Amino acid sequence: MKGIITAIQRMSIHDGPGLRSTLFMKGCNLRCRWCHNPETWNPLKQLQHIPSRCMECHTCQSVCRYDVFSSGEGPLELDRKSCILCGDCVENCPGEALSIVGREITAGDAAAELLSDKVFFETAGGGVTISGGEPLLQAEFCREVLEICKNEDIHTAIESNLTGSWQVISGLSDYVDLWMCDLKIYDSAKHKEWTGAGNEIIKENIARLAMSGAVLTVRTPVIPGVNDDENEIGKMCEFLSSVHGNIVYELLPFHTLGFEKYGNLGMRNQVEGMKDLDTAVLERLKRIPEQYGF
Repeated sequence: MKGIITAIQRMSIHDGPGLRSTLFMKGCNLRCRWCHNPETWNPLKQLQHIPSRCMECHTCQSVCRYDVFSSGEGPLELDRKSCILCGDCVENCPGEALSIVGREITAGDAAAELLSDKVFFETAGGGVTISGGEPLLQAEFCREVLEICKNEDIHTAIESNLTGSWQVISGLSDYVDLWMCDLKIYDSAKHKEWTGAGNEIIKENIARLAMSGAVLTVRTPVIPGVNDDENEIGKMCEFLSSVHGNIVYELLPFHTLGFEKYGNLGMRNQVEGMKDLDTAVLERLKRIPEQYGF
């Protein structure tokens, strides 16, 4: 089984308990306006250009057979529609300003890379996490990777938006020790406005996972002007309390790290200019989950 990924990040401390290796899948069915990993949206490979690394040597122009690159007195411009991702420009760029985001890999090879740090998982209480993008879009590939890891007695986690069918989710459950998901906005219409889809199936899947006995971490990215108020956080706490499961609830502060990726990939940032969440706001909102016992 082959999948397409954006990266394997080793020695991570943010994607589950302990020290972990995280596999980032490519492709996502949501379009959260504040996303700091836009390179994971498109399920296909993409050409990335990092202007700060560009030496303006025009080597890319000279080696490109498809007239993708043009420049006058201004910065380098890319005709992405003409690019076939042959990689000639990437191989010849002396400043490493060009790269192809996304690579095909077999489940076995992905698992081997992830398990290369097995000794650290065993001593630091960590494991393997599959994140995204959205892993459920490549569920069979993920199942094979997780099965290999479980056969090695490695703790596994999956970070999903839980918009997939229950059949897909339940098919992975035997290989997942920890489910992590976002509950971004409580109101479904508002959720659709900001992410491109409603949240009814997300709530349903959270409830079903909780009822099944799964260990579940639910996160809310707190976005300025979107969900950074007591009423919104309170509704989500009330919902999570009602499903009576093994749930940890976390609030994550919005930040602008990664926003430069939009321009690098020729994409538009819909919330350009938005500022990082005020830490005082986060501290105030944290009191609400505490009142619900989270």
